[in-house]
Amino acid sequence: MVWYFDTYGLFYLLSFSIAWITGVLLKAILISTKDRKKFSIFDGLKNGGFPSTHSTAVFAITTAIGLITGFSNIFFVSLVFSLVVASDAFGVRQNVGIQGEIINQLTKIVKHKKIKVVHGHTFLEVVGGILWGVCVTLAIFLIMF
Repeated sequence: MVWYFDTYGLFYLLSFSIAWITGVLLKAILISTKDRKKFSIFDGLKNGGFPSTHSTAVFAITTAIGLITGFSNIFFVSLVFSLVVASDAFGVRQNVGIQGEIINQLTKIVKHKKIKVVHGHTFLEVVGGILWGVCVTLAIFLIMF
C-alpha cells in the first residue's frame, strides 16, 4: 500500500502538527519565563497551562476541515468533538484537580500516601488554545492556497 497525501490531506496534517508543536513550544517558553527556570520541552507537554494544546490541536483540525469543506457534515462532527475536548479540558479536569487537592488534605488526617494531583485548564487557557489552533491553521491556509 502506498501512503501519500493530496494537497488537502497535507493541509490537515500540517495544520494539526504545526499548531500542536508550536502550542507545546509556546507553553514551555511561557513556563520557563514565568518560573525563571531553564527551558524544558517537557513543561510544554504537561497538563494545564497556557495554551491548552488539546484545544489547539482539535480546533486546528476543525478549522482546516471547515476551510476545505465549508459547513459540511464532517465539519459539524469535528466541531462537536472539539467542543467536547475543550469542555473536558476546562470543566472536568479542573474539577478533578480540585478534588485531588481535597483528597490529599484528607490523606494527611489518616496518614496515607498523597495522590498525584493533575489540574485542568482555566477558561482563558482553553480559549487561548482554541485561538492558537485557529490562527495557525488560517496562516497555513493562506500560505498553501
